[in-house]
Amino acid sequence: MLLKLIPYYAFITAAVVCGKANASSLEWQKTTWNNEPAWVAQNGAQEAIVSEARSRVIYIGPASGDHNLLSAPVPKAAPTPKIFAPNWGGHRFWLGPQSRWGWPPNTDWEFSAAQNVAMKGSELVITEVHHDLRYPSIQRVYVWEGEHLRCTARWRGGDKPYYGMHVVAIDVPAEIAPRLASWERVPFGLVAVRGDNSNATDPLPHPAITLKDGRAIAKSGIAVGKFGFYPQTLSVRRGAWTLLVQNGPVEGTPIESPDFGYLTQLWVGDEHATFCELEQITPFLLPDDHGWCGSTIYLEAIRTGSAPP
Repeated sequence: MLLKLIPYYAFITAAVVCGKANASSLEWQKTTWNNEPAWVAQNGAQEAIVSEARSRVIYIGPASGDHNLLSAPVPKAAPTPKIFAPNWGGHRFWLGPQSRWGWPPNTDWEFSAAQNVAMKGSELVITEVHHDLRYPSIQRVYVWEGEHLRCTARWRGGDKPYYGMHVVAIDVPAEIAPRLASWERVPFGLVAVRGDNSNATDPLPHPAITLKDGRAIAKSGIAVGKFGFYPQTLSVRRGAWTLLVQNGPVEGTPIESPDFGYLTQLWVGDEHATFCELEQITPFLLPDDHGWCGSTIYLEAIRTGSAPP
């Protein structure tokens, strides 16, 4: 069921503060990351690495390069008949609804090296391959803006509206505590995200979720579940650092919203899962006057002190 969109920008804390990092350190430089051709750019105490072999940001963390806040298995494994959706980690981006393509994701989006990588000013622009003509091709843009790494994905609009799905993979164990927002149709303040789910607004009890002080505490390694929350910044502690995943603006015209407008989402797995996912999705989008749709999130790595016990 789709909910008519209330103004999307009302949920977005879009102001980006000016950073103090040296401008030259923000520029992307060619490098190699675990034998994969890559690009690196530092921003003060932070560093981001984009892998050409995976067409995505694959590292964000301290500038020392030794503490990745993202899941990033090495080496990357090619899909096989037995393991048809290996974890390539990092900042994934797909187009929804997933019911149009099922599982695994389109190989062009998830399991392909970049077709082209180019610098446009301070932006690193990645053009993904486009072999499967049933779906739009994706262009990615990565650039430091203030303290945030802007991660933008763009696609050409067509005869079907899509919504953007930013899927940020992190290693387990993990505990994430999004805020709840209850109303008449969403009494628990969160929804279950499982396709055409008649019980979407009645997701509890669930063994992976505990409610406390207006938040849902989601823990990995207990049971599989995917949940939607009202748009907000997600944070997760990774040792002495914290990863922030913030939703951002869209290109094009938002028309309707999936999942009752609860567009900040989490996927957690059971004891066999090696990662979980922090997600920011968009409304369905119609193209702008130039034929483009687009979606942005911001990533930030913050040093928060000693690792928790």
